[in-house]
Parts: sequence; C-alpha cells; structure tokens
Amino acid sequence: MRYARIYSAVFAIGLAVALAPTDEAEADAPRCAWQIDYDVAANLKLTETPMGEGDGIYRIGPGHLVLRWEDRGGRPGGDVAMLAYSMAEPFTIKSKTLVWTTTVVTDTKTSATPDACGVVARGVAEGRTVRWRTPVRGYHTDGTVTCKGSLCGKFSAPPPGTMDLHIPAHPVWFSPFVFSPDLQTFTMATTHVAKTSMPKQSAEVALSGRETRRACVPVAECAR
Repeated sequence: MRYARIYSAVFAIGLAVALAPTDEAEADAPRCAWQIDYDVAANLKLTETPMGEGDGIYRIGPGHLVLRWEDRGGRPGGDVAMLAYSMAEPFTIKSKTLVWTTTVVTDTKTSATPDACGVVARGVAEGRTVRWRTPVRGYHTDGTVTCKGSLCGKFSAPPPGTMDLHIPAHPVWFSPFVFSPDLQTFTMATTHVAKTSMPKQSAEVALSGRETRRACVPVAECAR
C-alpha cells in the first residue's frame, strides 16, 4: 500500500509537469490588446473668415475613432495607438448685415491616413489622460462648399455656386484625450487643424467621444 501511494504521487507530479505550459508555449501565445471604437462629435471653431462674418463655433459630426490600448493586468493602459479617425463636417454659415446677405453651406469629410502598420497616431496613457507622442498622420479634408449671396467671390469668400474643397494631407498634433474612469467617454480640448486661403479661414476642433464597441484582439507584429 505504501508503494502504491508513492507511485500515485509521482504519477500526479509527472502529469502536472507534462500539462504545465512551457516558457516557449507562452512566448508563442498571441498577444492581446484592447481595441475600442468610439462615436465622435465635434465643435468646429472658425476664425479669420472674410470680414469675420463666418467666425463662430459650429457643431459637426458624426465621426468615428478607433483606439488600441495595451493590456495591463486585464485592463486597457500603457501605449495607445489611434487606428482610425474620420469626421463628417456638414455646417451652414448665414451672414446678414446692412450690406451683405450670404449663405455658405459646407459639406466635407475629414479623415486620417494610417501607416503601413495601420496606425494613425501613437500616444501613452497617463492615468485617465492619453498624451500623443506623434501627430495624427495624413489629416485631410474633401468635399464641397456652396456660396449664395452678395459676399460670394469677395474678400476671399467662396465664389458663387458650388466649388470643390480639398485640404491636402498634413500632420496635426491632437491635444490630450481625457477619459472617464471606465474609458467609455472622452473629451479633447480645442486643437488647431487647418488654415486655408479659399475659403479664407482658420479652423480648430474640440472632440467628445462615446464607446460603441470593445474587444481584446491579437496584435500584428509590426504594430507592437
């Protein structure tokens, strides 16, 4: 009986060792990161418009943004990669003075361009704040601007009728994202994004986002 107990103990230890994951197996296991999608809205602030008639803050959206977070003990944290950014920008400026009556309708979309690893910008989480270490890559705007009224074509205002608007890709440094404790919502303070001569204006955006989807996904080798 004594030898039977010894044999059983040795067999159990051997089985546990055989079933235990090796360092090599753990190294081969796919890495996991937290990918979170957000619906985004924005306030667009325009300044330096012709005669100041278009200066103001305009609500735009909807937008879409995707962030990939490192896994830190089963929670998102550490390094953060922005994988996608896009924003619909429909808004209307109506100007009426003693001399000018003008309506300008803008229908554009702004997007960012990911690199070969599918990353738009890189940052790091510091508590509930993500600070960006690189600018948003390939920030560009495309769409149309339609001008009707007496100011059209004057003082660098858009010409009468509809014109194509294309703002070439350029880097934009986003302000830090400040998140709720559960990372389900965030805000970004006003950030300068573009300045154009036709139509004449300087543009800034402030963002607010709300989570729509969260998943733990494998990380591609080049994105690590």
